[in-house]
Amino acid sequence: MKIKFVAILAVITVLLVVVALQRQADDRVEDLQSRSLLSEGQLNALGELDAISLSRGADQVVLERVEGAWGVVSRDGFPAQPERVAALLHAVRGARVTEKQTADPQYHARLGLASEAPEAPPLRLQLNAGADQTALLFGNPVGSGQLVRFADEDQVWLINRPFGMTLNPQQWLDLKVVRIPMESAATARWEHADGEVLELEKGKEGDYNFHLAGLDLAEQQGSERWINSMVLALTGLNAQDVALRGTLELEAPVLRMQVSTWQGAEIAASLYDIAGRYWLTIDDFEQPEDSNLDVNADNRWAFQLGVAQVEDLLKRRSDIIRGETSE
Repeated sequence: MKIKFVAILAVITVLLVVVALQRQADDRVEDLQSRSLLSEGQLNALGELDAISLSRGADQVVLERVEGAWGVVSRDGFPAQPERVAALLHAVRGARVTEKQTADPQYHARLGLASEAPEAPPLRLQLNAGADQTALLFGNPVGSGQLVRFADEDQVWLINRPFGMTLNPQQWLDLKVVRIPMESAATARWEHADGEVLELEKGKEGDYNFHLAGLDLAEQQGSERWINSMVLALTGLNAQDVALRGTLELEAPVLRMQVSTWQGAEIAASLYDIAGRYWLTIDDFEQPEDSNLDVNADNRWAFQLGVAQVEDLLKRRSDIIRGETSE
């Protein structure tokens, strides 16, 4: 009886293996039968793009490449997030046709692919490489894929993955303004508009924590997090928004900041209060030739900060040294 049971179990195991292998073979056949949505020439043109447009009805994001860098047109050409642009191009390259659908235009509206539909327009992606233009319309999702057609063709295709990209221009902005590792920072100087100055330093290279210069360490023990948060708010700055400086009334700053690194890099920045909104400018940035710190020091821009960021930057000595009050 036991031998018969083992034999039956062995047969079942063999059958399961055969079924699994058959499914793998079917998947491979299906992969071989699918093809890239774009032609070879269109795929090659992705490396030569000079403009990308995403739109749905009145919502639109336009990117232009100038000297190899992508910028958001509606935001005065401010740099676009490289990761988001790369994700878009990767999605286009990876789109593969899995099934041929209808070529009858009377079904386009039902499939979410009617280019003139006022209530539910499709997502339109236009890729420009010089005189070469490719426009795609993305319609309804189907399973794990999505319906799509070329804007100048009636044929509808089902592709292997959905295509979704934000149409909010602000979400395309590269608002990572300053990237200076905390371990690299050596000294810092904060000067408030009323004359209060905080000089910060570290004991030696490789230290993480700053302390107030000229003050016994015992008096500021336990305040390292408060002190570090001041410097981190600048050295790891992510802005909330950006604007051209010429469009803002930047008068006297409420705070001037300077940070230097052990390797000889220096950054200077100013913080402005404009009707309760705070804007930061990078006034100067220098680094050695062999340094690769990432700082957007383009003097055309001012960066809007959030409340928590401003609270960190505007700390005073009385916030750091317990028991002291501002005079």
